[in-house]
Amino acid sequence: MRERTTKEHSFPYWVAMGSLLFVLLLFFTNTVPALEERQNLTATHRELIDLRQQYEDAIDSAAQLAGLGTGPDSCDLQSLLVAIDQQGYTPLELDVIYRQMAQMRAGDDALEPNSNPR
Repeated sequence: MRERTTKEHSFPYWVAMGSLLFVLLLFFTNTVPALEERQNLTATHRELIDLRQQYEDAIDSAAQLAGLGTGPDSCDLQSLLVAIDQQGYTPLELDVIYRQMAQMRAGDDALEPNSNPR
């Protein structure tokens, strides 16, 4: 058999240190960007909460200006928007359709007196 020398090899030590440095490098290159992304997501979440509050305030102020939500025949603006959305339209599309229908009715009313000449 071979006899062991009294001089120890430093190869396992350098492999362990190299592996440790590699693992630390991987850890910090993945953790630091993740922490920054978490901070950005938290800030974005706060901004969205603020925007949602502004949205709710705008709906409330628009309802107050329009007189919606007061009186016995009150209408909730949010409910109106939800009902429009359930029909598959945006408020702008519904407005365009309403104006087209109003023009068609006005055109029909103009034709009626001329359709029955006596």
